[in-house]
Parts: sequence; C-alpha cells; structure tokens
Amino acid sequence: MTARSKKILLAEDDSFTQYMMGEIFQTLGYDFEIAKDGQECQDKVRADPDAYGVILMDIHMPKVSGVDATREIRNALSDPPKNIPIIAVTADSDYHDDRTITSSGMNGYLRKPIVASEINAIIDRYCKAD
Repeated sequence: MTARSKKILLAEDDSFTQYMMGEIFQTLGYDFEIAKDGQECQDKVRADPDAYGVILMDIHMPKVSGVDATREIRNALSDPPKNIPIIAVTADSDYHDDRTITSSGMNGYLRKPIVASEINAIIDRYCKAD
C-alpha cells in the first residue's frame, strides 16, 4: 500500500472547517477520518498507525493543541508512524515561518482558507508512492 492510498487524518475542532475540508477530500477522491482535537488524533494514530498517509493538523484545538499532539506523535511513536507527514493547518500568521513548523515536528503548512489545489499539492509532495 502506498502512502497516498492511505487515509488522510484531519485533526480539526471547527465543524465548518471539517465539513469544507471533507467536501474537498471527497471531490479529490481521498479517504479520510476526522479527529476533533489533538488528543483524539494521537489516539487514532496509536490505534492504527499504518492507516494514515498524512495528518492535516489544526494548530489551535481544545484539550491538546496541534503542536503538542505533533510532538507527542513524534516522540512517543516508533517508525513508521513517527514518520507520518504532519501538515499544520492554520490561519495564524505566526506559522508562516518554516523554522516554527519544523521545530514543532511538522513537515509543512497549509494556510486557511484552504483550497483544493493546495491540499492536492501538499499530499502529492509528502505522500509519494512507496
């Protein structure tokens, strides 16, 4: 199974953003799951670490933030889940700096509002065929 053929895990607490991104995923033909916060994201990755080809992680979420969830995934999990591409999804201008993203353990970022071509491009970039 290639990374691209695996599910997208969207960690996002906002129901409107969940809906809009879900519509984009469906239009582009991607299988996906939603985690409502960083803790649920960590739990899903622990439960089935080989299921996900990429995680799109909102930065600001209740319970466990996207940054904290990413650190936990990177520090607590073994390969290959430790190497799942994690992409920040944020409207926060503080996350435009690549150093901020990489220091948190994320591979890249998408700025809100999200458009289909950006999702497709980032998935193509980080989910190359095995």
